[in-house]
Amino acid sequence: MFVELEPLLKSCGGLKLALKMKGDAMVVVVLPEGEAKDTALRQPLVMTATAAELDAGFAEHLATYTGAHASLAEQVAATTAILGEAQKAQVTKATKALSGKAGRSTPASVKATPDGDVDDDDSESTASDAPAVGNEGKEDAPAATEPVSSGTDLASLF
Repeated sequence: MFVELEPLLKSCGGLKLALKMKGDAMVVVVLPEGEAKDTALRQPLVMTATAAELDAGFAEHLATYTGAHASLAEQVAATTAILGEAQKAQVTKATKALSGKAGRSTPASVKATPDGDVDDDDSESTASDAPAVGNEGKEDAPAATEPVSSGTDLASLF
């Protein structure tokens, strides 16, 4: 019986074995213990039968339970790994989207001149920045500028 319990014990770290009588039948409960977060991995194996039936079938039922338990543990581990990688990929994608958007925007204090040079507003004024002589006293027309983004476009993350 202990040879059959060994693989299950190795996979879960601890077992509780409980026996009690229920009329003429024996109830055997094998309860895996450990740090399994998935409740399915903590489901006990409960067998109710006569002592003779348990002698004949306990090892077979325990082997089936152990195989299912190990398979479920592997599936949980694989799913957890896949979800972890997907989370890392989404974080990387969001970081790239945010840094790419930040890299494309031009600060409001920097503007390009028609010849392709970039001038800062803080630099000294040039003749091209001065109002035209014929426009004295008239209001300057508002410059057509694109609205400045105040945050991250959440739709671009998806």
